[in-house]
Amino acid sequence: MPVDVGTLEAFLGGNRNKREVAAALSAGGLSIEYVRRTDNPKVWGFFAKLSDQLQAALGENREILVLVAEYDHMQAAEIDNALAIIQEHGVRLSRSVSIVITDDRRTGDKVKEISEESGTLFVGFSLDRIRRCKPHGDQDFRSLLLSQAYARDLYDLPVAVTKSQDFFGRRRQLERLRQEIAAGSGHQGIFGLRKIGKTSLVNRLAQLVREDGRCFVAQIDLQRAAAIRPDAHYILWSIGQAVYDSHRHVRDIRSLRLFGKYNLFSDIPDPESVYELFDHDLREVIAQRRRKVAVFLDEIERILPPNASLAAEQSFVKLWRILRGIDQQYPGRLAFIISGTNPKCVEDAKVGDDDNPVYNYFTREYLKPLRSEEAYDLLTTIGGRIGLNWESPAISAAYAQTGGHPALLRALGSAAHNRQPTRGHAIKVLEQDVRQVAQDLLIERASLLAQLVSTLHDEYRDEYFLLTLLAEGKVHEFAEWARVVPNDVAHLVGYGICRDPHTTPRLCIDLLQTYLQRQLAASERPTINTDANRLVRGDKVGDYVIINRVGAPGGYATVYRAQEEGADRFVALKVVKNGKLSIVQRELDILQVINHPNIVKIIDAGSLPMGDPYLVMEYIEGPTLRDYCEASTRPAETTLLKWAVALLEAMERMHPRPVAVDELRRRHDELDGDVAQAIFEAQHGVVHRDIKPANVILSKNRGPVLIDFNISVRAGAPVETISATPHYLPPGFIFGNWTHEVDLYQLGMTLLQLAAGAEIGRATLDDLRLTAKRNVTTRTYTVIDRLLAFQHPTGYRLTSDALRDARTALSAVSRRH
Repeated sequence: MPVDVGTLEAFLGGNRNKREVAAALSAGGLSIEYVRRTDNPKVWGFFAKLSDQLQAALGENREILVLVAEYDHMQAAEIDNALAIIQEHGVRLSRSVSIVITDDRRTGDKVKEISEESGTLFVGFSLDRIRRCKPHGDQDFRSLLLSQAYARDLYDLPVAVTKSQDFFGRRRQLERLRQEIAAGSGHQGIFGLRKIGKTSLVNRLAQLVREDGRCFVAQIDLQRAAAIRPDAHYILWSIGQAVYDSHRHVRDIRSLRLFGKYNLFSDIPDPESVYELFDHDLREVIAQRRRKVAVFLDEIERILPPNASLAAEQSFVKLWRILRGIDQQYPGRLAFIISGTNPKCVEDAKVGDDDNPVYNYFTREYLKPLRSEEAYDLLTTIGGRIGLNWESPAISAAYAQTGGHPALLRALGSAAHNRQPTRGHAIKVLEQDVRQVAQDLLIERASLLAQLVSTLHDEYRDEYFLLTLLAEGKVHEFAEWARVVPNDVAHLVGYGICRDPHTTPRLCIDLLQTYLQRQLAASERPTINTDANRLVRGDKVGDYVIINRVGAPGGYATVYRAQEEGADRFVALKVVKNGKLSIVQRELDILQVINHPNIVKIIDAGSLPMGDPYLVMEYIEGPTLRDYCEASTRPAETTLLKWAVALLEAMERMHPRPVAVDELRRRHDELDGDVAQAIFEAQHGVVHRDIKPANVILSKNRGPVLIDFNISVRAGAPVETISATPHYLPPGFIFGNWTHEVDLYQLGMTLLQLAAGAEIGRATLDDLRLTAKRNVTTRTYTVIDRLLAFQHPTGYRLTSDALRDARTALSAVSRRH
């Protein structure tokens, strides 16, 4: 109920700002339920209840926080303060909507920018804007609030769904899978196209199993783990860490010898001992605790890709022999849930020359597109939150175009929203709108359509060939092949791309069929270029128009400067020669969640009509650090250390963070999905693999920015022949073991050249060491020297330690000057 008048009056007192904010809220249809004081008299707020109309429009019936900071400049701390208050008051306050008001005229823009990653819609207003609202001015606060709320694009989710409110459909499937896991009735394999929602479903299923309380849940993203090290040693250690982190009851077991004992995999003295120690520890968990252990392994193909090497095959076999052996000794106590695109790794009786340990071990299940009623729910529920009212014919047209594929449905909804994003009222979406938007998507979101079938195109070529037959309308030829290769066709049916292979005349997704038809037609057009994928000024790639090539073409890729059509944004578009979009996209799925000013932002990926994949990144103006590896341009020591600190801060965001892992373990007995994911990311991290002066751009506003995560090399070369820039791989490095310490060594090599004012290759490492030692203080040189001591007792094991020492050196040099 509203706060009583006496309490409110006592709070408002003679403060003009408080009275004007309270009056504007009341006139806009919000009732003040509680007044919020803080230790700082300039920071205060209200808990406000939305009117029925606003509740329906915003999809929120809880109270919302209105936080006011009477400062001229909006700071990130205000968002942190608001999030802390929301967390403190639990279910009382909305976690989806909050309002921040300051005296900064750019509050709205700053709040949107700062809070982008928070998961809460923060709507920002300046106090000046509030004063222009009724009853003081002629503007309506309700309309201002709706215009900002309706500007949100809730259809656009760049990463997998983690919140239940964003999850649509598959509820019966989820409940059945949960019951089967709890009952111990077999192991589950979930397969489907890329972007179909496998990771979202697995995340939601893992959360339901946790809430059920009968299982310890260990969740592994093999995409990330295999990028560091794809062998059985590392995967088993990762599973063990996830089991250890699943609950305090596991962490309390005193007899464990591997789980939770090593901050980093490289800390293990003898990696070969992992097999024995893992076997011992998992048996201890099963023997000493009553709960089952449910192990979720996402992206199963990462540890046994098509045409895998002999080492990968042997590693896969050994991994599953160990896991199956424990399962057979303790029947019903282990549950394995795997997910991926193609079920081949569990369908083949042999892996190389060995029997496949998981042949017919998993119950195979496909994740198909959403049913029509589920698609209706997605479009209308999200649309209702941002002021889009879908007409029934429009929903039918949307379903026909997308086939119910959730990523395409969201992309279509996003495009419909973006046709009129700034408005203070709801609008209708008509059938003709959907048809126009679908045509736009074929150009603007061609990258998404390419991603849906990238794994088939790159790794399962027989299935892709069958797909193109159907896309071109070769129905009879497709039916003939269906009799010859029934398993491949069964996969296409399972994916939901087509129905009965003997009678189907077309694909079930109109947008995908049209995209494939256009790609096939483009690939047959004659070209006079010797490089069929060379782009020239004016060429259009997706939603971007090429301006010019940047630098000389490299061995693996060519970079172009491009402009987003209809916008002022410039991007760097990198075309990977003879590459694989599936590899590029898997890497980008990881990199897109990293948000740091000293790391280049990855925007999109797709493929050109002739097949080569491309990446889209923000375009950053400025020289590279290579321009400073000369005697006359060598940076001053203070500048060098500022660059080092900025880069180490970025690397700390990327690399394993054991301190963060320990803190998360301490604060949580049993982990929910978000915390489990945070721990997993903090344990494994991301490795750049190619840090060097040429891959750091010096931005005027942001300082040094890391670019080029070496994705193009991995996409363009077989695993066995991965290359790297000469002189930048540390002594003793073993290919395939891309630990974060490789990045530390490469940063050390970069800083050494800057300190010496010379380049490696022209001068030797010993030459550079001697010169650098004379140019910088002992404290600064020691930081560089320890970065170069790869896996040596004197070297840095943790990025945080190197960052600490670099900051200390910077402070010492700054004081001296």
